[in-house]
Amino acid sequence: PWRSHTLAAVVARPAVARSPSTVVTHIYPSGDIVPANQLRMYVHFSAPMDWRSGYDFVRLLDDRGEEVVDAFLPLDADFWNDDRTRYTVFFDPGRVKRGILPNKQMGRALEAGKRYTLLVKREWRDGHGLPLKEEFRHEFRASPAIERPLSMAAWRVTRPKAGTREPVAVTFPEALDHGLLRRALGVAKAGVPGMVSGEAVIEGGETRWLFTPSDPWAAGHYELVAFAFLEDLAGNRVGR
Repeated sequence: PWRSHTLAAVVARPAVARSPSTVVTHIYPSGDIVPANQLRMYVHFSAPMDWRSGYDFVRLLDDRGEEVVDAFLPLDADFWNDDRTRYTVFFDPGRVKRGILPNKQMGRALEAGKRYTLLVKREWRDGHGLPLKEEFRHEFRASPAIERPLSMAAWRVTRPKAGTREPVAVTFPEALDHGLLRRALGVAKAGVPGMVSGEAVIEGGETRWLFTPSDPWAAGHYELVAFAFLEDLAGNRVGR
């Protein structure tokens, strides 16, 4: 029977004889203030990591340096990007969402007004089986929870000039989710199917989106398109 089946396995490469070099390059949200109902964080690495979950290597510390117990949702290794250079850390939604048992019993992991540190431990191993070059710490403060839908009416849009490749800039009143923002905004020309091709850049602690078209802007009407899966830091969506 084995002749009619395809067998596959994922294996790790052995560590090579060299010094650790992989480091954490970015943490998103990149700002130093997040809402108390923060939903997720993204950890970016300088090189591919191994397949294991990061749950054992990420800690949330309070302002006294003590670990906040059960802050994150235990997950397997599925929340990597394709090349394993970005790992998504989810705050336990049972504690984040109001009106359910874990929230009532333990409260949210983040309390407004308090400072925290996201610690990435050096023991986390990269794709060569080597530990990180050094541990990484990202300090931030929790602000009051955001419990309202996204409103595009609050966004500021600057219009570029026709015949140029000036970027169209969109400024948000509060930071949006970095991972989703890269895929959830676009520009369309009125009456023309499809999206305008170009490159987007995220700035200002995820409060500013700039889009530069591949070709100069043609005169006419354009639309800023936000896809339904766009979220703010707390998971709120447009109209939801």
